[in-house]
Amino acid sequence: MTAPQETNYTAALIPERLSNELSNQHTKELTVPIMPSDISGSSNRKCSAVRKKPVKTSPFKRASSVVEAAYAKQFAIAKRSILGQHPSSFPGSAYKRKTLLDQSVSNEEQLKPWKHTSEFTKLAAAADPMYWMALARSWDMKTFTLILSEALSSRIDNADATALEYIRDQMTRIVRSSVDRRAEFLYAIEKAPTALVDESSRRRWHLHGLMIGPVGFSKPGKTALRVKLRKIKGEADSDLMFKTPGEKIGADPQSSARRWCAYAVKNGLSVELNPLLSDEYELPAGKPTFISALLRRETQRWHMGRLKGLTAPELIAGAASGSY
Repeated sequence: MTAPQETNYTAALIPERLSNELSNQHTKELTVPIMPSDISGSSNRKCSAVRKKPVKTSPFKRASSVVEAAYAKQFAIAKRSILGQHPSSFPGSAYKRKTLLDQSVSNEEQLKPWKHTSEFTKLAAAADPMYWMALARSWDMKTFTLILSEALSSRIDNADATALEYIRDQMTRIVRSSVDRRAEFLYAIEKAPTALVDESSRRRWHLHGLMIGPVGFSKPGKTALRVKLRKIKGEADSDLMFKTPGEKIGADPQSSARRWCAYAVKNGLSVELNPLLSDEYELPAGKPTFISALLRRETQRWHMGRLKGLTAPELIAGAASGSY
């Protein structure tokens, strides 16, 4: 996978002192005396002063504000690609609609401090450090969908408070022992609303997630990972699927992973944007997202660093030994 180039915004900025001088110069009000010609030959008229409209200048952009704006824009694009215009809105579309949300989604959003950031945004934010971890280790990064067993799905339907904890503990133990002790993963749990499924659907709760591990960890067959995950997944082989983000359409894997994370939390995002949809969506009793421990710490550090204008190379350089 090829690392996308990051723009060095600082080199393109005007020095602050010069910018302030230019701003003062352009915003100063000028008074220019105008001496009109006396065409009729009458006596000279008195000079009149004309006030010129001040020139508007763009605000001076600091490196941190540029990086923060770009970072927020990435989240907005990922969200709009899932919750914005849907092909299903047009007659004859071959695509199924993915959300019941029927309103415009904001073009940009204001980033918040970590403690005030929703779990949905945190999941999307985790895609970036995860991508760089996989790249630095020459590992695979895969999206996955895991449809839960009938028994587990029923427990969640019945608001069993321990069901989500059981899934989290099983996933953590199995991934660490079967893939690699340094493997990282995230997921969100959801169930499609009745209005968006066909009659043949089992309509079970399922996980949409992202995982990194040594090359080949997601291969088919009776691997240790697939065998152990039978404890929580459905009975069909297709109830566990791995894919390379962006591979099918030849898209950038980093941005594709971010969009996948937005897709994973589309139910929660839909209800967050329109609370009236809570009558249509079934949300689990408990926290609907999970990010593995090291990845969550890195996601928080990256989020705070982005707000300060730090680039990916700077954030990687400041990471704890062995993270990348």
